[in-house]
Amino acid sequence: MSHISGQGQHRSMSSNGNHIALIVAFVVALAVALGLGVWFAAMHNDSTDVSRPGTSTVADTSLDKSGSVPQPVAEHHGNSPDCPDTDCIAMLVNGDLLFHESLWNGFRGANTSATDGTAFNFDPLFEPMRQYIQASDIAVCNFETPVAQRGGPYSAYPIFNIPPEVADAARNVGYNACTHATNHSWDQGSDGIARLWDTLEADGIAQTGSYKTEEDSLKPLVIDSPTGGGKLGLVAGTVSINGMTADHDWQIDRLREQGDPHHDSDIQRAVDKANKAREQGADVVAIALHSVQEYIDYADSWQVSEAHELADTGAFDVIYGAGCHCAQPIEQYNGTWIIYGLGNAVTENAVTPETMVNNQGVTARVQFAGKKGVKESWRVNRIDWLPTANQHQGNYQWCPISSDHPIGTCWTEVKDAQVRQRISDVIYAMGADQNVVKEWNITQEQAQQTAQ
Repeated sequence: MSHISGQGQHRSMSSNGNHIALIVAFVVALAVALGLGVWFAAMHNDSTDVSRPGTSTVADTSLDKSGSVPQPVAEHHGNSPDCPDTDCIAMLVNGDLLFHESLWNGFRGANTSATDGTAFNFDPLFEPMRQYIQASDIAVCNFETPVAQRGGPYSAYPIFNIPPEVADAARNVGYNACTHATNHSWDQGSDGIARLWDTLEADGIAQTGSYKTEEDSLKPLVIDSPTGGGKLGLVAGTVSINGMTADHDWQIDRLREQGDPHHDSDIQRAVDKANKAREQGADVVAIALHSVQEYIDYADSWQVSEAHELADTGAFDVIYGAGCHCAQPIEQYNGTWIIYGLGNAVTENAVTPETMVNNQGVTARVQFAGKKGVKESWRVNRIDWLPTANQHQGNYQWCPISSDHPIGTCWTEVKDAQVRQRISDVIYAMGADQNVVKEWNITQEQAQQTAQ
């Protein structure tokens, strides 16, 4: 019994020992597990946000996607009606500001010797341009001649010295920049160049083409689009300065014809300026050419050879010209658009049959499309052209002769239609793609924008 009891007791003590061992093992395991859990939580909390009580840090980590959400791309479509890319720059250009005495006398003030800016008021002459300038981003004029000092004296053809209030009116209507490399740039020598430079600078108008200092001549003109679309570089050059010679070659940007010993260096200088402009951030570069063969409705040999040579360099996005006092064709050559002749923006009447084209001009809006700061992304995607007259209902005033007649007829309906058709035929004479090159109908454009 005792043996049996002893055996039984032995089994009982053994079972209890096993239970105790199991309990101890469980407690140790639990402690280890709890310790590991505390350590893990501590480590985890070091790298997560625990500032929000009751909120799962695991859930926070899994739901935080902010780092993977793409940021929206800023777009700057500018003022042109249809920008096909992220960014666009719409540049408005037109022909010569060509002032003769009969033109400026129509806008004289009470005292033409006044030095306070009241000697002349040319604002009414330019005013109809405003809506077209406002429908663009950067507007560029061309000063055919130097300006006089405030109060005069003034002079007209053949050696010009025109009222400086012309620059004031250009500023007031919205021009951002002007070129002034022309055959009349040296009419008043270095003093005339300095006066024009200082006048435009005082009016806040950017400029290039002729220079009062060598330092200025080396700087490319780069213009930020006011609508944010990008930067425009602008270069200029004239084939002639009417047989005169500047004191220094740097004073006027030249593009002398083939055969002239300076031809190659002139081309290289223009290309170097274009390249410098791009180094300074220009997304696109335009160059303004000034010719001297007048009153023809085709591009002369210098214009074609010079424009093609410049286009072949690949340095320019668009080439445009003035100087012939007439409308000339638009051409796409080797991927570069060329507007050969814009005629006159404002001028007096020519009365002979051979010179009547003097009274007509073209305003063009060139739209560049691309991605700001991205090289090789930019191209000309449209060119809007506008035929213009130098009179409105018998008075000197810039006047659009487009088919929509935004300010009414310029001369008569019949004459307006005839001139418009003539200019249209000239514009497309070198095969310009009409899907890109279109007559500018601002009335329709404004109506579409209002409807959007």
